[in-house]
Amino acid sequence: MRQIAYAYYQIRPVKAHGGTRSVGKDTRKLLETIQITVHPDSRFVYFLDRTKTIAVPGNVLGNFTIAYDKIIHGTFDELAASAIGNDHYGREAEEVTEGVRQLAVRIMETLRTTSLPDTVREKRIRDFSRLLSEPAEHFEEALQRILFFNQIMWQTRHRLNGLGRLDRILGDLYMGDLTSGYLDRGTAEMMVLDFLNQLSRYADYKSDALQGDIGQIIVLGGLEPDGSYFHNELTEIFLKEQAKLKKPDPKTLLRVSDKMPKDLLRRAVECLASATGSPLFSNDDVIIPTLLDFGMPIEDAYSYCTSACWEPFIVGKSLDQNNIAVFDYFATLDELLKNGPFSDYDSLVDAYLQRNEERFAEFLKSLDVLKWASDPLVSLFTDGCNEKHRDISDGATQYNNYGITTVALSNTVDSLLNIKRLVFEERYCGWSALMQARKEDYEGEEELFARLLEGKRYGRDDEEAEKLTNLITSSISKQAKAYRNRLGGTVKFGVSSPGYLLQGKRNAADVSGRKSRQPYNTHISCMNAPYTEVVRFAARLDYTDQRFNGNVVDFFLAGDFLQNNMDKFVLFLQGAIREGFFQMQMNIMDSEVLIEAKAHPELYTGLIVRVWGFSAYFNDLPESYQNMLIERALAAEKSA
Repeated sequence: MRQIAYAYYQIRPVKAHGGTRSVGKDTRKLLETIQITVHPDSRFVYFLDRTKTIAVPGNVLGNFTIAYDKIIHGTFDELAASAIGNDHYGREAEEVTEGVRQLAVRIMETLRTTSLPDTVREKRIRDFSRLLSEPAEHFEEALQRILFFNQIMWQTRHRLNGLGRLDRILGDLYMGDLTSGYLDRGTAEMMVLDFLNQLSRYADYKSDALQGDIGQIIVLGGLEPDGSYFHNELTEIFLKEQAKLKKPDPKTLLRVSDKMPKDLLRRAVECLASATGSPLFSNDDVIIPTLLDFGMPIEDAYSYCTSACWEPFIVGKSLDQNNIAVFDYFATLDELLKNGPFSDYDSLVDAYLQRNEERFAEFLKSLDVLKWASDPLVSLFTDGCNEKHRDISDGATQYNNYGITTVALSNTVDSLLNIKRLVFEERYCGWSALMQARKEDYEGEEELFARLLEGKRYGRDDEEAEKLTNLITSSISKQAKAYRNRLGGTVKFGVSSPGYLLQGKRNAADVSGRKSRQPYNTHISCMNAPYTEVVRFAARLDYTDQRFNGNVVDFFLAGDFLQNNMDKFVLFLQGAIREGFFQMQMNIMDSEVLIEAKAHPELYTGLIVRVWGFSAYFNDLPESYQNMLIERALAAEKSA
């Protein structure tokens, strides 16, 4: 994996109102000095100066989307006018505003010196002359505005930032251009492809934990409050051009529903067949009711987007930080198994639930130390901040919640059920013998280990596994509902996390068929279960009571199978949506390809796989991830 290095601006702390650091002045200085690059091969201006960013005290907000609609149908100058004032908030806003204006002026000056064709150069200059002061008139102009502010977000260290519901945001401008004859669909498709290509630049600079972990997600489609399903030509265009792009990022998320047209779902499956890992499916028929149950107004619940991967997020109204920590379910069981024995299964489960609640409460307390860096740039775009003249980091906006991810729920459920079966029901082995075998990582206990693997029930059509899973998540949801962070928000959690490999490497063997330091199970999945069973299992999980921070069914599908069974797979997805999964992602990949790519990486430089909640080039992944993907592909082909 390539190492990423940044040359930070080491700006001395500036005394401002209240004696605090002026992030606004730092941002202005950055935007006034970054090097501007115009790529002659693109209709858009989009660049990042890899040598500069800003360093600020505290945690920088990330993993979220700013409200791009505010600078497309409204103007940046309007936002600035409502924020600028004589107080600290107003002065910080003025510094950021001046930096943004200077950057726009510098880009126009650079454009004037380029050797671009006159008509192209003048159009770009005109778009930038209007960029801050007038609403966008045309589709292409709106795309340029998104790119301009997106690059500022990246340049100022806002990691993992998404793009929002672009089919809805841009739909009226696209249709207006189409109707007037200013634009035709073919040209619009080329514009979208160019737009996506620009966003795919600077992947090494943008990547977070792993190469490709960038978070530029485009949300498409969605259920409306009146029960209809929103989509338009742009929905299909973004899916089509994302497939044509053949790059890991940006990625698409399609909000699906039983009300959606079958033709659109087929278009999404055709996009999946391009093997870029997109789109991810997010089931409005399940997610929106959980948001309403959480107490969100109808307007917000139906307009949800997601954070960088899949966590529901309300754009323009949220500080919500949805990936701040990982809770490990198995760590509790590991502690109990070391301190056993237990006389019966029920006593073990009761002890687990009690201790897990205690650990979760301790875990939530550890979040109280988090303090967020002042963010005058993002505050400009966020409802409540300009009105109150308070920074988003002070909790000025409507939603100030934390989101956590969790790992090893399936390993815990399968371990508990294996203990019940092998120790207390079948008397296959005693407690001490099982614990000794676990301690020795099942060395010389091949038969016992095979019995554990046979006992996998999480992700299967298994009522006891479903009830136990819901019991465990329900026990900690009570703690989640009672929690309040320092900004007055609460905490959401889900059963999907990027930490399944890293957390697993830190922990001892479990009793589910996982040896020491091996990865935990991935999201909601089961390697030896048919897809239909995994979907039914996911549909029976309870996502209410703040259990909606990402719950992803994850499976592999052979590429030739999809190509040869396209219509059947569309029908499968229609049934799965109706059944009620929360979210779904998949790899369309053959095991033979992955094995060959690992052996001969030079022949597969463009091979893309779905990892965590993003896509990445297979060659950029650590070997442990490559091995896990190969193992899952082989298992999927056996169970298909």
